[in-house]
Amino acid sequence: MRVAHISDVHLGYRAYSRTNEYGVNQREWDVLVAFRAALRDAMKAEPDLILITGDLFHAVRPPNSSLIAAYRYLTDLQNQRKGAPLVMIAGNHETPRIAESGCILALLAHIPGVQVVYDQITQLEIAALNACLLCIPSRGVGELEQRILAPNPNYRWNLLLLHGLLEGVTPFALERPIDQQKIVRDECDYIALGDWNLYTPIAPNALYAGATEFTSTNIWDEAGKPKGWILYDVSTRSHEFHPLRTRPVYDLTPIDAQELTVAELNTLIEERANAVPHLDGAIVRQRVYNLLPELRSQIDGELLRELKIRALHYQLDLRAPRVSFRAGQSSGEVADTDGETRLTLADEWQLFAQQYPLPADLEREAFVALGIHYLEGEPTETAS
Repeated sequence: MRVAHISDVHLGYRAYSRTNEYGVNQREWDVLVAFRAALRDAMKAEPDLILITGDLFHAVRPPNSSLIAAYRYLTDLQNQRKGAPLVMIAGNHETPRIAESGCILALLAHIPGVQVVYDQITQLEIAALNACLLCIPSRGVGELEQRILAPNPNYRWNLLLLHGLLEGVTPFALERPIDQQKIVRDECDYIALGDWNLYTPIAPNALYAGATEFTSTNIWDEAGKPKGWILYDVSTRSHEFHPLRTRPVYDLTPIDAQELTVAELNTLIEERANAVPHLDGAIVRQRVYNLLPELRSQIDGELLRELKIRALHYQLDLRAPRVSFRAGQSSGEVADTDGETRLTLADEWQLFAQQYPLPADLEREAFVALGIHYLEGEPTETAS
Protein backbone atom coordinates (compact mmCIF):
# COMPACT_ATOMS: atom_id res chain seq x y z
CA MET A 1 0.00 0.00 0.00
CA ARG A 2 1.31 3.43 -0.96
CA VAL A 3 0.40 6.60 0.92
CA ALA A 4 0.67 10.23 -0.17
CA HIS A 5 1.21 12.40 2.90
CA ILE A 6 0.51 16.16 2.70
CA SER A 7 0.48 18.51 5.66
CA ASP A 8 0.35 22.13 6.90
CA VAL A 9 -0.92 23.70 3.68
CA HIS A 10 -2.30 26.83 5.41
CA LEU A 11 -4.78 27.87 2.73
CA GLY A 12 -5.87 31.45 3.32
CA TYR A 13 -2.47 32.58 4.59
CA ARG A 14 -1.81 36.20 3.65
CA ALA A 15 1.28 38.35 3.93
CA TYR A 16 2.58 41.64 2.56
CA SER A 17 0.47 43.99 0.46
CA ARG A 18 1.04 42.73 -3.06
CA THR A 19 -1.86 41.32 -5.08
CA ASN A 20 -1.82 39.42 -8.35
CA GLU A 21 -3.72 40.13 -11.56
CA TYR A 22 -6.85 38.59 -10.05
CA GLY A 23 -6.80 40.92 -7.05
CA VAL A 24 -5.82 38.11 -4.67
CA ASN A 25 -3.07 38.56 -2.09
CA GLN A 26 0.05 37.17 -3.76
CA ARG A 27 1.04 34.97 -0.84
CA GLU A 28 -2.48 33.56 -0.54
CA TRP A 29 -2.25 32.70 -4.23
CA ASP A 30 1.21 31.12 -3.80
CA VAL A 31 -0.17 28.81 -1.11
CA LEU A 32 -3.05 27.78 -3.39
CA VAL A 33 -0.65 27.07 -6.26
CA ALA A 34 1.57 24.92 -4.03
CA PHE A 35 -1.43 22.92 -2.78
CA ARG A 36 -2.69 22.32 -6.30
CA ALA A 37 0.80 21.20 -7.35
CA ALA A 38 0.98 18.78 -4.41
CA LEU A 39 -2.37 17.25 -5.34
CA ARG A 40 -1.38 16.92 -8.99
CA ASP A 41 1.93 15.29 -8.11
CA ALA A 42 0.23 12.94 -5.67
CA MET A 43 -2.35 11.99 -8.30
CA LYS A 44 0.43 11.06 -10.74
CA ALA A 45 1.94 8.73 -8.11
CA GLU A 46 -1.39 6.82 -7.92
CA PRO A 47 -1.36 6.26 -4.14
CA ASP A 48 -3.88 3.96 -2.51
CA LEU A 49 -4.47 6.50 0.25
CA ILE A 50 -3.96 10.25 0.66
CA LEU A 51 -3.45 11.78 4.12
CA ILE A 52 -3.60 15.46 5.11
CA THR A 53 -2.34 15.81 8.67
CA GLY A 54 -3.76 19.14 9.75
CA ASP A 55 -3.72 22.88 9.10
CA LEU A 56 -5.19 22.61 5.63
CA PHE A 57 -6.51 26.10 6.41
CA HIS A 58 -4.61 28.89 8.10
CA ALA A 59 -7.56 30.10 10.16
CA VAL A 60 -10.84 28.93 11.64
CA ARG A 61 -12.66 31.14 9.11
CA PRO A 62 -10.52 31.16 5.96
CA PRO A 63 -11.15 33.58 3.07
CA ASN A 64 -13.96 32.48 0.76
CA SER A 65 -11.54 32.40 -2.18
CA SER A 66 -9.32 29.79 -0.53
CA LEU A 67 -12.28 27.79 0.78
CA ILE A 68 -13.90 27.59 -2.64
CA ALA A 69 -10.59 26.70 -4.31
CA ALA A 70 -9.90 23.92 -1.78
CA TYR A 71 -13.34 22.41 -2.32
CA ARG A 72 -12.91 22.54 -6.10
CA TYR A 73 -9.37 21.10 -6.08
CA LEU A 74 -10.29 18.23 -3.77
CA THR A 75 -13.50 17.46 -5.67
CA ASP A 76 -11.59 17.29 -8.96
CA LEU A 77 -8.95 15.08 -7.36
CA GLN A 78 -11.46 12.66 -5.89
CA ASN A 79 -13.40 12.46 -9.14
CA GLN A 80 -10.19 11.43 -10.90
CA ARG A 81 -9.43 8.93 -8.12
CA LYS A 82 -13.00 7.60 -8.30
CA GLY A 83 -13.55 8.23 -4.61
CA ALA A 84 -10.44 6.42 -3.35
CA PRO A 85 -9.80 7.07 0.36
CA LEU A 86 -8.56 10.49 1.48
CA VAL A 87 -8.34 11.15 5.22
CA MET A 88 -7.64 14.50 6.85
CA ILE A 89 -7.38 15.58 10.46
CA ALA A 90 -7.74 19.08 11.89
CA GLY A 91 -4.77 21.14 13.00
CA ASN A 92 -4.61 23.88 15.59
CA HIS A 93 -5.08 26.67 13.04
CA GLU A 94 -8.48 25.49 11.81
CA THR A 95 -9.74 24.21 15.19
CA PRO A 96 -12.04 26.70 16.97
CA ARG A 97 -11.52 27.25 20.69
CA ILE A 98 -15.12 26.28 21.38
CA ALA A 99 -15.91 22.76 20.14
CA GLU A 100 -19.59 23.64 19.61
CA SER A 101 -18.55 26.12 16.91
CA GLY A 102 -17.88 23.24 14.54
CA CYS A 103 -14.97 22.98 12.13
CA ILE A 104 -14.67 24.21 8.55
CA LEU A 105 -13.26 20.82 7.52
CA ALA A 106 -16.69 19.26 7.99
CA LEU A 107 -17.69 20.85 4.68
CA LEU A 108 -15.08 18.75 2.85
CA ALA A 109 -16.52 15.49 4.18
CA HIS A 110 -19.24 15.78 1.50
CA ILE A 111 -16.64 15.10 -1.20
CA PRO A 112 -16.68 11.42 -2.30
CA GLY A 113 -14.07 9.34 -0.48
CA VAL A 114 -13.05 12.10 1.95
CA GLN A 115 -13.16 11.37 5.69
CA VAL A 116 -12.50 14.12 8.21
CA VAL A 117 -11.57 13.92 11.91
CA TYR A 118 -11.58 17.23 13.77
CA ASP A 119 -12.88 16.76 17.31
CA GLN A 120 -11.54 13.79 19.27
CA ILE A 121 -9.31 10.75 18.80
CA THR A 122 -11.06 8.53 16.29
CA GLN A 123 -10.34 5.14 14.76
CA LEU A 124 -11.22 4.85 11.09
CA GLU A 125 -11.48 1.46 9.44
CA ILE A 126 -10.94 1.27 5.69
CA ALA A 127 -11.89 -2.26 4.71
CA ALA A 128 -10.99 -1.79 1.04
CA LEU A 129 -7.34 -1.27 2.06
CA ASN A 130 -7.42 -3.67 5.01
CA ALA A 131 -6.23 -0.69 7.05
CA CYS A 132 -7.06 0.91 10.37
CA LEU A 133 -6.21 4.57 10.96
CA LEU A 134 -5.94 6.05 14.46
CA CYS A 135 -6.53 9.77 13.95
CA ILE A 136 -5.42 12.32 16.57
CA PRO A 137 -6.45 15.85 15.58
CA SER A 138 -5.21 18.92 17.41
CA ARG A 139 -8.12 18.89 19.87
CA GLY A 140 -7.53 15.19 20.59
CA VAL A 141 -3.95 15.68 21.79
CA GLY A 142 -5.29 16.47 25.26
CA GLU A 143 -6.76 12.96 25.45
CA LEU A 144 -3.44 11.18 24.94
CA GLU A 145 -2.50 10.80 28.59
CA GLN A 146 -5.75 8.92 29.27
CA ARG A 147 -5.56 6.73 26.17
CA ILE A 148 -3.73 3.50 25.47
CA LEU A 149 -2.70 3.52 21.82
CA ALA A 150 -2.62 0.04 20.40
CA PRO A 151 -2.83 -1.35 16.84
CA ASN A 152 -5.98 -3.05 15.68
CA PRO A 153 -5.12 -6.75 15.17
CA ASN A 154 -8.05 -7.22 12.81
CA TYR A 155 -6.33 -5.25 10.05
CA ARG A 156 -3.15 -5.84 8.10
CA TRP A 157 -2.08 -2.19 8.14
CA ASN A 158 -2.17 0.12 11.13
CA LEU A 159 -1.52 3.82 10.63
CA LEU A 160 -1.49 6.72 13.08
CA LEU A 161 -2.17 10.34 12.15
CA LEU A 162 -1.18 13.11 14.57
CA HIS A 163 -1.20 16.88 14.49
CA GLY A 164 1.16 17.95 17.26
CA LEU A 165 4.79 18.54 18.15
CA LEU A 166 6.78 15.62 19.50
CA GLU A 167 9.41 16.27 22.14
CA GLY A 168 12.84 16.91 20.69
CA VAL A 169 11.57 18.38 17.43
CA THR A 170 12.01 22.00 18.54
CA PRO A 171 13.19 23.64 21.77
CA PHE A 172 10.74 26.50 21.25
CA ALA A 173 7.37 24.74 21.49
CA LEU A 174 4.67 27.01 22.93
CA GLU A 175 2.88 24.06 24.49
CA ARG A 176 4.13 20.95 26.24
CA PRO A 177 5.51 18.60 23.58
CA ILE A 178 4.13 15.10 23.15
CA ASP A 179 6.05 12.14 24.53
CA GLN A 180 7.71 10.41 21.57
CA GLN A 181 7.52 7.00 23.22
CA LYS A 182 3.75 7.37 23.35
CA ILE A 183 3.49 7.91 19.60
CA VAL A 184 6.51 6.46 17.80
CA ARG A 185 5.94 2.72 18.04
CA ASP A 186 7.30 0.02 15.77
CA GLU A 187 3.93 -1.76 15.65
CA CYS A 188 2.53 1.15 13.62
CA ASP A 189 3.14 0.67 9.92
CA TYR A 190 3.15 4.43 9.35
CA ILE A 191 2.95 7.45 11.64
CA ALA A 192 1.97 10.50 9.62
CA LEU A 193 2.85 13.68 11.51
CA GLY A 194 1.77 17.30 11.10
CA ASP A 195 2.27 20.67 12.84
CA TRP A 196 6.00 21.01 12.11
CA ASN A 197 6.59 22.96 8.90
CA LEU A 198 9.86 21.29 7.93
CA TYR A 199 10.23 17.84 6.41
CA THR A 200 11.65 15.82 9.31
CA PRO A 201 12.02 12.03 9.62
CA ILE A 202 11.60 10.97 13.26
CA ALA A 203 11.92 7.22 12.61
CA PRO A 204 11.73 5.05 9.48
CA ASN A 205 7.97 4.77 10.03
CA ALA A 206 7.35 8.25 11.52
CA LEU A 207 7.65 11.36 9.37
CA TYR A 208 6.76 15.04 9.40
CA ALA A 209 5.90 15.95 5.81
CA GLY A 210 6.43 19.66 6.53
CA ALA A 211 4.49 22.48 4.93
CA THR A 212 3.88 23.01 1.23
CA GLU A 213 4.87 26.71 1.34
CA PHE A 214 6.59 29.19 3.67
CA THR A 215 3.81 30.13 6.10
CA SER A 216 5.29 29.86 9.60
CA THR A 217 5.63 32.75 12.02
CA ASN A 218 9.36 32.93 11.29
CA ILE A 219 10.00 31.96 7.70
CA TRP A 220 13.62 33.11 7.98
CA ASP A 221 14.49 30.03 10.03
CA GLU A 222 13.24 27.92 7.12
CA ALA A 223 14.98 29.82 4.31
CA GLY A 224 16.72 27.50 1.88
CA LYS A 225 14.93 24.40 3.14
CA PRO A 226 12.59 22.46 0.84
CA LYS A 227 8.81 22.26 1.05
CA GLY A 228 6.91 19.31 -0.30
CA TRP A 229 5.06 16.07 0.40
CA ILE A 230 5.88 12.42 1.12
CA LEU A 231 5.16 9.23 -0.79
CA TYR A 232 5.39 6.33 1.68
CA ASP A 233 5.42 2.60 0.93
CA VAL A 234 3.81 0.86 3.89
CA SER A 235 4.99 -2.63 2.96
CA THR A 236 8.69 -1.66 2.79
CA ARG A 237 8.57 1.26 5.26
CA SER A 238 10.45 3.39 2.78
CA HIS A 239 9.59 6.84 1.52
CA GLU A 240 10.40 9.54 -1.01
CA PHE A 241 10.23 13.26 -0.28
CA HIS A 242 8.85 15.20 -3.24
CA PRO A 243 9.87 18.87 -3.13
CA LEU A 244 7.51 21.52 -4.45
CA ARG A 245 8.35 24.71 -6.26
CA THR A 246 7.68 27.62 -3.89
CA ARG A 247 8.31 31.33 -3.80
CA PRO A 248 12.02 31.69 -2.92
CA VAL A 249 12.91 32.94 0.56
CA TYR A 250 16.39 34.29 1.32
CA ASP A 251 17.81 35.28 4.69
CA LEU A 252 21.01 36.99 3.59
CA THR A 253 24.24 36.85 5.55
CA PRO A 254 24.10 39.65 8.14
CA ILE A 255 26.30 42.73 7.77
CA ASP A 256 28.32 44.02 10.73
CA ALA A 257 28.35 47.81 10.25
CA GLN A 258 30.61 48.48 13.24
CA GLU A 259 33.55 49.72 11.17
CA LEU A 260 31.83 50.52 7.86
CA THR A 261 31.26 53.89 6.28
CA VAL A 262 27.81 54.60 4.86
CA ALA A 263 29.18 54.22 1.33
CA GLU A 264 30.66 50.83 2.18
CA LEU A 265 27.41 49.75 3.82
CA ASN A 266 25.33 50.77 0.78
CA THR A 267 27.73 48.87 -1.46
CA LEU A 268 27.46 45.74 0.68
CA ILE A 269 23.65 45.91 0.75
CA GLU A 270 23.58 46.14 -3.03
CA GLU A 271 26.15 43.39 -3.54
CA ARG A 272 24.36 40.97 -1.20
CA ALA A 273 21.05 41.60 -2.97
CA ASN A 274 22.53 41.22 -6.45
CA ALA A 275 24.11 37.93 -5.41
CA VAL A 276 20.65 36.42 -4.83
CA PRO A 277 19.98 33.95 -7.68
CA HIS A 278 16.34 34.97 -8.17
CA LEU A 279 15.77 38.33 -6.49
CA ASP A 280 12.80 39.35 -8.64
CA GLY A 281 9.64 38.26 -6.82
CA ALA A 282 11.55 36.74 -3.90
CA ILE A 283 11.11 37.25 -0.15
CA VAL A 284 14.34 38.65 1.26
CA ARG A 285 15.72 39.78 4.60
CA GLN A 286 19.00 41.63 5.10
CA ARG A 287 20.09 42.18 8.70
CA VAL A 288 22.55 44.92 9.61
CA TYR A 289 24.11 44.85 13.09
CA ASN A 290 25.84 47.63 15.05
CA LEU A 291 24.45 50.49 12.95
CA LEU A 292 24.70 53.85 14.68
CA PRO A 293 21.31 55.65 14.76
CA GLU A 294 22.68 58.75 13.02
CA LEU A 295 23.68 56.66 10.00
CA ARG A 296 20.22 55.22 9.34
CA SER A 297 19.05 58.24 7.37
CA GLN A 298 22.13 58.07 5.13
CA ILE A 299 21.33 54.63 3.71
CA ASP A 300 20.61 54.87 -0.01
CA GLY A 301 16.83 55.29 -0.21
CA GLU A 302 16.75 54.93 -3.99
CA LEU A 303 18.56 51.59 -3.74
CA LEU A 304 16.07 50.34 -1.16
CA ARG A 305 13.10 51.43 -3.29
CA GLU A 306 14.54 49.53 -6.24
CA LEU A 307 15.06 46.39 -4.17
CA LYS A 308 11.53 46.59 -2.75
CA ILE A 309 10.12 46.92 -6.25
CA ARG A 310 12.05 43.92 -7.56
CA ALA A 311 11.39 41.60 -4.61
CA LEU A 312 7.94 40.60 -3.47
CA HIS A 313 9.16 41.61 -0.01
CA TYR A 314 12.52 43.11 0.92
CA GLN A 315 13.14 43.65 4.63
CA LEU A 316 16.14 45.66 5.76
CA ASP A 317 16.46 44.80 9.44
CA LEU A 318 18.60 47.52 11.04
CA ARG A 319 19.89 46.92 14.56
CA ALA A 320 21.66 49.50 16.69
CA PRO A 321 24.75 48.63 18.74
CA ARG A 322 24.05 46.98 22.07
CA VAL A 323 24.04 49.17 25.15
CA SER A 324 27.32 47.62 26.22
CA PHE A 325 29.01 48.36 22.88
CA ARG A 326 32.22 50.35 23.16
CA ALA A 327 35.02 51.19 20.77
CA GLY A 328 37.74 48.59 20.70
CA GLN A 329 35.56 45.83 22.16
CA SER A 330 36.51 42.51 20.63
CA SER A 331 33.94 40.87 18.39
CA GLY A 332 34.02 37.70 20.49
CA GLU A 333 32.79 39.36 23.66
CA VAL A 334 29.19 38.71 24.70
CA ALA A 335 27.09 41.38 26.41
CA ASP A 336 24.81 40.60 29.32
CA THR A 337 22.38 43.45 28.66
CA ASP A 338 19.94 42.06 26.12
CA GLY A 339 21.23 38.54 25.48
CA GLU A 340 22.13 39.27 21.84
CA THR A 341 25.59 38.15 20.79
CA ARG A 342 27.83 39.95 18.33
CA LEU A 343 28.00 38.33 14.91
CA THR A 344 31.19 36.26 14.90
CA LEU A 345 33.02 34.71 11.97
CA ALA A 346 31.61 31.33 13.01
CA ASP A 347 28.10 32.81 13.00
CA GLU A 348 28.61 34.15 9.49
CA TRP A 349 29.95 30.76 8.38
CA GLN A 350 26.86 28.96 9.72
CA LEU A 351 24.49 31.37 8.01
CA PHE A 352 26.38 30.99 4.73
CA ALA A 353 26.81 27.22 4.93
CA GLN A 354 23.14 26.55 5.74
CA GLN A 355 22.16 28.03 2.35
CA TYR A 356 25.13 27.03 0.18
CA PRO A 357 24.16 24.34 -2.39
CA LEU A 358 25.95 21.06 -1.64
CA PRO A 359 26.40 17.80 -3.58
CA ALA A 360 23.74 15.24 -2.74
CA ASP A 361 26.25 12.92 -1.04
CA LEU A 362 27.63 15.59 1.32
CA GLU A 363 25.94 15.85 4.72
CA ARG A 364 25.23 19.52 5.52
CA GLU A 365 25.51 19.12 9.29
CA ALA A 366 29.01 17.67 9.01
CA PHE A 367 29.96 20.36 6.48
CA VAL A 368 28.91 23.14 8.87
CA ALA A 369 30.57 21.50 11.88
CA LEU A 370 33.87 21.06 10.05
CA GLY A 371 33.94 24.75 9.12
CA ILE A 372 33.36 25.75 12.74
CA HIS A 373 36.15 23.38 13.78
CA TYR A 374 38.61 25.07 11.42
CA LEU A 375 37.53 28.57 12.51
CA GLU A 376 37.42 28.03 16.25
CA GLY A 377 39.56 24.95 16.77
CA GLU A 378 36.69 23.19 18.57
CA PRO A 379 36.58 19.37 18.47
CA THR A 380 33.96 17.96 16.17
CA GLU A 381 32.90 14.63 14.76
CA THR A 382 32.64 14.25 11.01
CA ALA A 383 31.64 11.35 8.84
CA SER A 384 34.61 9.35 7.63
